[in-house]
Amino acid sequence: MNFVAIPEYTACATEHLALPSTLPACISAQVSLDEIAFAGRHGQIQPLLAADSATHNGHLQVLSGFSTFLALKNAGAGRIVCRILPHDLPPATAFALRILHDRQACLQSPILQAWLLKEAQAQLPVQDVLPLPALMGLKAQPHVLQERIRLLLLDDVVQEALHNQELHVKNLVPLQRLPLEEQKRLIALIRQYRLGGSKQQKMVELVVDLHLREGRCVEDLLAQWRHSDPPRDNLPQESQSLLGFLHLLLNPRLVHAEARFEERLRRLQAPAQVRIAHTPAFEDEQLSVQLSYSSWSALERHWPQILKAVEKGNPDL
Repeated sequence: MNFVAIPEYTACATEHLALPSTLPACISAQVSLDEIAFAGRHGQIQPLLAADSATHNGHLQVLSGFSTFLALKNAGAGRIVCRILPHDLPPATAFALRILHDRQACLQSPILQAWLLKEAQAQLPVQDVLPLPALMGLKAQPHVLQERIRLLLLDDVVQEALHNQELHVKNLVPLQRLPLEEQKRLIALIRQYRLGGSKQQKMVELVVDLHLREGRCVEDLLAQWRHSDPPRDNLPQESQSLLGFLHLLLNPRLVHAEARFEERLRRLQAPAQVRIAHTPAFEDEQLSVQLSYSSWSALERHWPQILKAVEKGNPDL
């Protein structure tokens, strides 16, 4: 087993540290006010990873902990402690250390993953690159590697949304079916209402389907929704209203059929333990009725009556 040498640490003047020139803008030019405030209040919690670089005029190049570096720098830190990678460290080991040293950020940011894997691909043979995605929580497969690297071809706005975890990477494929300007408007909408999980997925699906089916753009859809006088009490209520409105636009017959079904249910006044369901898309008039019982004995007591009712109502039995 190979062991990494005992690490060397040094306190570097902040002005003598530099970020890699190839770092995406959403990583190199962005740090939250909360991170800056935390750095100003608590100082440096753990060292950065750095190395000498012939292309940085004697400066040390920061290799991981980019948001930490930017937060400390913006908080006015004069010196920053760094772990210095030795020159004789095998490149594959160095990339693994870069990932592990800032693993939480790597797990969260698809763009950071993409950049690190692209850097590794440019410097390492493919057999040394393939194990790296697993350290980021990705599958160690060639197509996963290439799909992740292709994220760097996206527009800066889309990259920023992915990096900040505002846009889930699984929603990227349907999003890209929209023109770029529509992608940006939809991302702004997701950011405004802080949509995540299933709500974000539903919003993307509805907007994309309406655009492909009817040529509708985001601004037109929003204008029509606002004209319907939606609730303005809070963001969750607004977003739920918008999702319902878009669903109605896309499926007007289905929504009206659902409303008619609910009205007929109310008129039936069925007991709480009775559940009546329609076929998934109202393709026919068939219904199913489900009864709930608190125990097996309760069902047995009621079973003869159920049999009589079914036999009386269905002459085929």
